[in-house]
Amino acid sequence: MFEIIYLDSKTVLIKSDNEQDLSDAVHLITQKEKTGAIDAFLKFASENRFVEKDYKFKRDDCYDR
Repeated sequence: MFEIIYLDSKTVLIKSDNEQDLSDAVHLITQKEKTGAIDAFLKFASENRFVEKDYKFKRDDCYDR
């Protein structure tokens, strides 16, 4: 049995009880629908979103000066 932990879009940790599980893990990673992880993250983010009361987005703050 193995456990896959996605740290970000490019980093995955794989924990396994058995070294022979590697081929199964590679198959799962290459075949798994990638949008499922993104959808789960977006759902989590929307449920736990905190917006400051009088916050206004300022596009100029996003650019390096």
